[in-house]
Amino acid sequence: MQKRHTKATFLRMIKALNAADQYTRRHDYAFRHSGERTESTKDLFDNEMLAVIKELEDSFKVEDQCDQMRKKIISIAHQMFWELPNGKADIARIDQWCVEQGPFKKLFNKHTIKELPTLVSVFEKVYKHYMSKI
Repeated sequence: MQKRHTKATFLRMIKALNAADQYTRRHDYAFRHSGERTESTKDLFDNEMLAVIKELEDSFKVEDQCDQMRKKIISIAHQMFWELPNGKADIARIDQWCVEQGPFKKLFNKHTIKELPTLVSVFEKVYKHYMSKI
């Protein structure tokens, strides 16, 4: 017999859905994690809610890792003065470099968690080359 969810688990799941900006898709998560038994998050069993929470937290970790690597590239771009007049990084220039010279030939924010470490490594080499010319 499946264990009915606790209020604490339910609130934790709702908090995770909100943090991942997925609250409006809660019925999809419920349907998928209940084995198509229900679309209502309130009808999920404890283990099903925990599976939803784990999926959301794992996707959040991946996004955080991607974000950190993108910030590293943006930081390097600042050091090479790839900036707009307002001091913000010139994302259009980073995009152009990624498409024209990057290893994956696609826009900066379209790189996946698997591609970003390579992109960071290549961009660091560009920075070293830039510094050697100064």
